Amino acid sequence: MIRHYIFQETTDWGEHPTANHVYVFTEPPRGRTARAIGYVKQDSTQVELWKKPYTIDLRHRTFKELA
Repeated sequence: MIRHYIFQETTDWGEHPTANHVYVFTEPPRGRTARAIGYVKQDSTQVELWKKPYTIDLRHRTFKELA
């Protein structure tokens, strides 16, 4: 069975209004980058899966594990 990691982005973008989404990762986000396989848009409950994993730059971003 493949384990997925669900994290809510909690980044404070300051004066730049940017939505924080919930991301689905194949491994917990650590270091400078993480590979996400999908996300849930803010104000939605629908998981959107990408055809290929998407590499997210983690610098200056914060996350909280949900599941």
